[in-house]
Amino acid sequence: MNFLNIFEDRVAGIFGATRAPFSFKKLARQAAREMEDQTLVINGVNTAPALYTILIANEDDPLMAPYYPQLSAEVSELVKAQADKKRYVFVGEPLVRFMIDPSLKSGRFSVFAENVDAPTLGRLYEEERAYQKGLTGAQKPQRVPAPVETRPATQPAAAFADAGSQQGDLASSVPSPAADPFAPADPFAPAADPFAPNPIDPAAPIPVPQTMTRDAMAGLGGAAAAGAAAGAAAGLAASVPSVTSPRPQQPAQPRAQLVDVVTGEALDINGARCIVGRERAAADVVLRDPNVSRRHAQLTYTGSDWSIEDLNSTNGTLVNNRRISRCPLRDGDLLTFGLSTFEFRG
Repeated sequence: MNFLNIFEDRVAGIFGATRAPFSFKKLARQAAREMEDQTLVINGVNTAPALYTILIANEDDPLMAPYYPQLSAEVSELVKAQADKKRYVFVGEPLVRFMIDPSLKSGRFSVFAENVDAPTLGRLYEEERAYQKGLTGAQKPQRVPAPVETRPATQPAAAFADAGSQQGDLASSVPSPAADPFAPADPFAPAADPFAPNPIDPAAPIPVPQTMTRDAMAGLGGAAAAGAAAGAAAGLAASVPSVTSPRPQQPAQPRAQLVDVVTGEALDINGARCIVGRERAAADVVLRDPNVSRRHAQLTYTGSDWSIEDLNSTNGTLVNNRRISRCPLRDGDLLTFGLSTFEFRG
């Protein structure tokens, strides 16, 4: 029995009575091909890639998540056995990790092998241990993007911690709206007779609000009389200030770009929040760089400007070659995630 059959039997033992979502023998073959394609000669030695990322469908993640630590160990042993046959070496213990690719259908997978240096491999190991530790905890870590929360542009996120307790105070502090001086009159209220005698001076002439007297209008026949009446009404309407409800102001559509300083490729950002990272299910801008964390950094549009926040990434986030935790962004700033640098245009 060759090592592929042994590997398949061991994986079947991990799943037990549950059927694996795809053939791990095919996965092993693809991992072996990736190893061959990515093996480099470093200092005269054939050095095999030490990082293996297995992309699976979102639907298969709930089934496989409990077994990720065991499956990673089995694939790692398979990779080492294959390298030993070829007399390849690694910069460190091979790391195998599973990630979600929403574009894959259930039962499909992809394997990518990459060369990384020993310090980077060590940092990625720590990140993966923290992730797998969460898998065995009381609650499985969220592997899909959280819903976008709508927050006022002028308040930081921390201000929402006690927003519920402040709503009563805010409501009581808002003054009652003043009466609208342009509110329409009651249509059922009795109208004042414009031809009633002047109560102050009964001898005063009766006012005629129209430009034509009743007798003059009566002298016009048919359509001419109706037109005169309509013109008089239009004149009265024109004398009343027009009051229209203010149109709600539409929020400015956030739009920015990350332009790769090496390739010139431009990545569009059209949302008020943008996650930069390595995992396709958790990031809006996905970078295939082993030095980039699953959820590396977040760009936020406040309605008037942009800011960036590091999401506790393994290798940190740099703005203009300075490591930051959070800072505002200006057009032309250089953002570095792992080994990738982009010019921010907003």
